[in-house]
Amino acid sequence: MARAYRNRSVLLIAFVAAGCTPAPSVEIVDLMKTLPSAERRAARPIDEAVRADLNGPEKDPRPAIITDAPARVIWSIRLPTRARLETAVTLIGESPGQPGAGAAARIGISDDRRYDQLAKITLDGSTAQSRAWQPISIDLGRYSGWQWSLFYRPWERTWRLIFSADATPGGTIAWARPVITGKR
Repeated sequence: MARAYRNRSVLLIAFVAAGCTPAPSVEIVDLMKTLPSAERRAARPIDEAVRADLNGPEKDPRPAIITDAPARVIWSIRLPTRARLETAVTLIGESPGQPGAGAAARIGISDDRRYDQLAKITLDGSTAQSRAWQPISIDLGRYSGWQWSLFYRPWERTWRLIFSADATPGGTIAWARPVITGKR
């Protein structure tokens, strides 16, 4: 009888403990909100070439960062544990319904010693696919949190996250509200 009581007690304690543990909190870094503090480079005047606006396809406008190629936006950030970058890109024209000429969207990361290209999407103004949102989801776990190494400590580094709009021949790219999610 004592043994059955002990087994039930252990199960009860396990259920209570499982219900009482807090869920891991999710940290969100909204890159669109931090755009004014980011380093911005462009051939045209910076406030015209890199800006935040509501844009995208006619039936699916989203808050976005607009970059007129050639342009670059660089955020210096510390990444949360298990970081993941979520955004989408589209090619926009000078006026609604008019496709842009074309551009290449690149995302990279640097620690001022080396540069890793994480994604590259070539957007051609002659294809309908380039005028629709193309989702981008990048696992940044390699650059965040604890790693099995004595010397590599990504949680201590300030990373430079780089969004580039390369002219091919020239166009405007909208980056749909880029956010970095991770665990605390």
